[in-house]
Amino acid sequence: MKTWITQTAAGFVALAAISLSACKKDEVQATLTPTNSVALTASTTNVVLTQANASNTAATFTFTPLTYAWANVDKPYNPATTYTLQAAKQGTNFASVVSSIDLGSGPTKTMTVSDLNSALLAGGLPVGTATPLDIRVKAVYATNSPLYSATLPLTATVYCAQPAANQAWSIIGAAAKGWNTDVVMTYDCAQNAYTYTGPFVADEYKFRYGGAWAANLGSAGSAGALKQAGDNLKITTAGTYTITLKPASLAADGTVSSGSTFTIK
Repeated sequence: MKTWITQTAAGFVALAAISLSACKKDEVQATLTPTNSVALTASTTNVVLTQANASNTAATFTFTPLTYAWANVDKPYNPATTYTLQAAKQGTNFASVVSSIDLGSGPTKTMTVSDLNSALLAGGLPVGTATPLDIRVKAVYATNSPLYSATLPLTATVYCAQPAANQAWSIIGAAAKGWNTDVVMTYDCAQNAYTYTGPFVADEYKFRYGGAWAANLGSAGSAGALKQAGDNLKITTAGTYTITLKPASLAADGTVSSGSTFTIK
């Protein structure tokens, strides 16, 4: 009896294995294949971006969205596809992408001077210098390898955007021009900081944002450290100084997050 049970069980296992193998052999896999390539055109090959024209159109990028063909599927559909405009310094073969701009679903993306400047400036392009770039479209669908358009040339000159007085940091206090007059600081894109060089007298001062006191910075108790609503800072000897402020981001309540610093030379 024991031998019969063992043999029978072994037979069932063998039969199951054969059945499973047969199912795998009959299995048909659905496939998705792009039926075209991504093509890119641009309205210009040279953009000189200036803050005075910030709201003007800088360039329009037009591309061909991918189309697809399904095989062995009952209900074909178009997969979600992302399209990104990539920019890299010319001749680098996109080893280091300086900017990636979301193109939406296409087929066109019109960018203002301000938007294109922000995207390229964030990639480290030098201000005021014509920089030759290569641009292309990167298309990604599902988890497949990305597809790329042919490369186009684009020479771009970017600017360092200076915020309006109501969106800038300033110095205020008796050490500068009094507690009723803001000395608006200049934004330095390279340092991501605000600077001011000018005469000061021996007295007190603070930093504030937008000409109001909601966001203001004073001493945090140690050299170079600042905090929201901190104590007044002091100039001990009259003279001409360069002050550089690196403010932290504004918090949701309109005050300044921790981490602001400054130098004075």
